[in-house]
Amino acid sequence: MNLETGRRALCLGALVALGAAQAGETSELQWQVVRPGVSYALQEVSTTQAEVMHRLHWLRVDLSQADLELALTPQNYAGLRLTDLDGNQRIIASINASFFSPDFRTRGYTVSDSRPWTGVYRLTESPLLACKAERQCQVLHQAPDAAQEDWRNVAGGVRSLVVEGLARTEQEDAQCGAFCETPHPRSALGMDASRRWLFWLAAEGRQKHVIGLPLNRMAAKMQAQGIADAVNFDGGGSTDLHVLGQAKTARPDDEPLPRRVANAWLLLDSSRNTPSLLSGANASPINPIIDWAKSCETKATP
Repeated sequence: MNLETGRRALCLGALVALGAAQAGETSELQWQVVRPGVSYALQEVSTTQAEVMHRLHWLRVDLSQADLELALTPQNYAGLRLTDLDGNQRIIASINASFFSPDFRTRGYTVSDSRPWTGVYRLTESPLLACKAERQCQVLHQAPDAAQEDWRNVAGGVRSLVVEGLARTEQEDAQCGAFCETPHPRSALGMDASRRWLFWLAAEGRQKHVIGLPLNRMAAKMQAQGIADAVNFDGGGSTDLHVLGQAKTARPDDEPLPRRVANAWLLLDSSRNTPSLLSGANASPINPIIDWAKSCETKATP
């Protein structure tokens, strides 16, 4: 880390701490070590409604850990369920990623193992998590006009949550409308100012006793954990986080079966080698021609 980067990290860290304290969102998480460089935490937050809570699942990844690899499932796996990946010993964790159309075209730049996806749309409108070789990742709130040649794995979201230590506000959510203000299940990824630590966050919702979060509350939760930049990824019934082959997130009451999604972020053990991402015990063929009405709700992605 050079001097300028160090100064930026210190300044952003101070902003994050101040903003979190002002929002009343500071909370110590009880981190459990999954393996070196990876920790998981469950956070349950009470609400003003009796017997109703928020339930958040966190994954913290040390990108300096040499035997970790970050990947995005390739386009020929579009339409997979995350349960298709359970049983693969190389996969440490997985979380759903891009917003997508009924035929699994993804919104925003999408790159898997240096291969750009075809059929993508709304490229420059979608903030990104972009990773290069050696786990060099960055949140880009404004997508570039053209894809970069050194991108290894990239996926786009809809709406930035935290920008240089500042969380989005209720006023911003109000301008966005129901997509931002409604307490949906949510999925998000973010990084600290040093870009050493990557955070995954999945918030459950649409359950009798568990409701989701509007975007500004999701942002405040991330800011409180020292996250300097974060992006909102696909949520609702798509929200799904698995760790060591087990689903951490419970399904919405109105959608009990796992949803088929366009792609997923994967955290891999690079010391292991398996012939296929879908080589686990629960693997099944991918069939992109599905009954959309049964598998997903209509998406609103302004």
